[in-house]
Amino acid sequence: MGLFSNKEEEVRRKRNLKELEDKRVRFAERLAAEGFRPEHCLFVQRDGGFVAVARHGGALYFLTGPAPGAEEDFTLRRVGRARAYAEDVLIKSEGLGGILGFGKKGGYGFRLIVTPEEGEPMEIELVSGLGTYLEIRPDKRVKNALLNPKRRRGNANVVWDFQPVEREALEGVRDRWLRLVNGEDASVTENR
Repeated sequence: MGLFSNKEEEVRRKRNLKELEDKRVRFAERLAAEGFRPEHCLFVQRDGGFVAVARHGGALYFLTGPAPGAEEDFTLRRVGRARAYAEDVLIKSEGLGGILGFGKKGGYGFRLIVTPEEGEPMEIELVSGLGTYLEIRPDKRVKNALLNPKRRRGNANVVWDFQPVEREALEGVRDRWLRLVNGEDASVTENR
């Protein structure tokens, strides 16, 4: 806590994190009971929480997680068959590009749009230098903190485990997820 921090705000922040962790633990226990252990999962931070797409047992799922203090709960939705395409995203920097707090930082990336046969599509945006993400893959030993039913130390938010989006990783992530959603031989990219 900083020198001039508001004690009430700090108490509220800790309470919100505890409530979020309580929700996450209940969600993880429910998914463990259902046997949900996705082989592939792509999480992207959004509005303090996250959105994710996962592949488990050949089926596709959408997941969402709330921000600390939000009324929403964690969700899991089986979407069955879906199609995906990617749009390039270019955010131009403004002013000094965020240097010393002046202007706005820019970035390059893509928006993955996954459209199920039924229901609303899911948009996942990865922009280098501006966002964070976590990718779970069978060939990488990355722990899925969302699905661990044990309480996290200090009621840590799972998005704190996400890593910054690096430009070098974008093409591999985009191509991998287009194949996972559309099928191994499919690759659909749309530039707008």
